[in-house]
Amino acid sequence: MATSNDTLNTPIPSDPSQSVLGNEQGPNQNQGDQELREEGQPQIQDQNPEQDDNEQDDPSLPGNFPAANAVLASCNSVLEDFRSSRIPKATALSRIYTHLLDGIPDNDNSFASTVEEAFARYLTIVENHQHHLREAEHRGGRRQRSKTPPDNHVERGNPGPDNDQSPHKRAKPDEAQYPWIISDFIHRVTLSPSLTSTLELLKLYAIDPKGMKRSLVNSPTCPEFPDSEWTNILAGRAINLDAVLSGYYSTSNNDEWVEEIGDLEICFGTVNPTKTVSTAGEWSIAWNRASRATSTAFPHRAGELAEYAEYIIGLFAATDAHFHDRVILFDKAVRCRVGARRDLELTDFNKFSDLRSTHMDSIGAAVVQRASLAVNNKSNSTSRKKIPEPCNRWNEGLCALEATQCRRLHVCNKCTKSGHKGPDCPS
Repeated sequence: MATSNDTLNTPIPSDPSQSVLGNEQGPNQNQGDQELREEGQPQIQDQNPEQDDNEQDDPSLPGNFPAANAVLASCNSVLEDFRSSRIPKATALSRIYTHLLDGIPDNDNSFASTVEEAFARYLTIVENHQHHLREAEHRGGRRQRSKTPPDNHVERGNPGPDNDQSPHKRAKPDEAQYPWIISDFIHRVTLSPSLTSTLELLKLYAIDPKGMKRSLVNSPTCPEFPDSEWTNILAGRAINLDAVLSGYYSTSNNDEWVEEIGDLEICFGTVNPTKTVSTAGEWSIAWNRASRATSTAFPHRAGELAEYAEYIIGLFAATDAHFHDRVILFDKAVRCRVGARRDLELTDFNKFSDLRSTHMDSIGAAVVQRASLAVNNKSNSTSRKKIPEPCNRWNEGLCALEATQCRRLHVCNKCTKSGHKGPDCPS
């Protein structure tokens, strides 16, 4: 299977009959199609990252939108025609290469290597497709031969095609076949250098999370930080500032360890935070520690973290102290969104306007919901404190409270029935 750039130098067969997919399929074509998996997509990279802002906004460049999406859609359409046996291999490759060349701006040779790499990956997809079909046909032929008389069976001990690998050994997936790979390549050129560096480090840390964490906490430059939150940092998730603040005031160890039983993981040593961030000062204490720990694992994010701290502190300063809880909830929502995505930074403030409205504005959904819950809790607490006995002041005509506000019952203090007072009781 050709996977290197040398493949591009191989001439495409002029005879379509040698590469038509239909000529390579056997009687088990339908069975082979069912066993196919979505194959990987080629990646289109911007080979000139030093472009100025005007060039990056040019939609005609292969690495930008919408031109890149148009080229991608055209190539994928040709690929689907080939997979459906509507066009032969030679025609498919010729059309794909033409579409890739059409995406290059006029008189610009800086994207030649990008086109070659993308075409090589499409060529790999086409050859993988043919390979899978041949394997499916081969397996179908073996199943048919297994129904023949015993005289034709393979003797025990002879090497067979299935004896190369242990049946209990899990095959490593081919990441090139993931359907989102080509989108990742296209979106990569739109990411900032900081986001690109973050993605590379996250991929590195994901190879051996336990070993990476062990190396980090044993480093002499490792700052003091809760063990559980180191896991969140190395995985790119949002940090729990409540746990960071609790660790700041804690006088005991809170070590976390994980025991694995098959595919089941059991965590020990984790406890709920004993302190909750509720003021601007507590947020600053927790954020300073979280920022330093994050900068240890992602040094290039130091500027981003400092700018975000200035932004949140500015919100605290502009908001009345009675409503600082809204700023804290807004901060949590922002960090959760950034931790759940790989194309956002904490400094992309324009991407958080909906969260600010939800958690800080008086008409925000979260603000209104919290207010209604507070009213319901207050009414429930009032009803629980009600004393189940008649109100003597009401029976004497001296109670000025409504029945829902008075702690005692506004009923007759003689027969305990409603509708009349004690002096008017008929009994």
